[in-house]
Amino acid sequence: MFFENKPLSVKEAALLAGVTEKSIRHEMAGKIIRPRRTAARHVTLGPRAVLYFSLVSRLRVELTKADRKDLFELITHRKRAKGHWKRESDRLVLDGPVPMELPTSELTRSVADRVRLFAKGKRRIVSSKDVLSGEPVFEGTRISVRHVGELAKKGVPLKTLREDFPRLTDRDIEFARLFVALGRSPGRPRKLRLLRK
Repeated sequence: MFFENKPLSVKEAALLAGVTEKSIRHEMAGKIIRPRRTAARHVTLGPRAVLYFSLVSRLRVELTKADRKDLFELITHRKRAKGHWKRESDRLVLDGPVPMELPTSELTRSVADRVRLFAKGKRRIVSSKDVLSGEPVFEGTRISVRHVGELAKKGVPLKTLREDFPRLTDRDIEFARLFVALGRSPGRPRKLRLLRK
C-alpha cells in the first residue's frame, strides 16, 4: 500500500492514528521511535509512523520496549525482519514463547486512505486576508473549512451538508471534520488596534 510521503506533525500523526500526543511523545522519549526534524527543528513523523501507532494501539497485549522499537523499524523502513519480528505477506509475526500474528492489510489500507485524505485536504486549503478575513477556506470557494467541520462535528447529517455545500465532496467534509479535531494552532496573538480620539 502506498503512503503519501509527507511529514506530519505529532498532533496530526496522533489524530490520524487515533492515539494521544502523549503516547507518541512517550515513545519518542523512550527512543522507541525516531522522528524527523525539519530545518526549523520541528519534530515530524512519516505516514508509516501512523500505521505503527494504529497497530500498537489495537493490540491487547503489552509489547516490550525492544519489540516496539523493532516493530517501528520493520514498519517504517519496510524491512523483511527485525529482532523477533518478521513480515509474511499481509501479516507481521512476532516469534517468542507465545507467537503472535498481526494481520495488516486492512489496517494498512485504512491508514493509507486516511493519510491521503488528510494530505489532499491540506492541499485544498487556502487563506487570504481578502476572503473571510484570512479564515482557511476550500480552494476556489468562500466556504470555511472550520465552519463545515464544526457542523459535521455537531452531528449535522452528511446529506444535509452536501445539500448546503454542493461544491464539496464527502471527502472534503471528512477532511473538515479532521481539521476541526486538530484545533487551532497557537500562532501569534493579533495586535490590538488602538482607537485614536
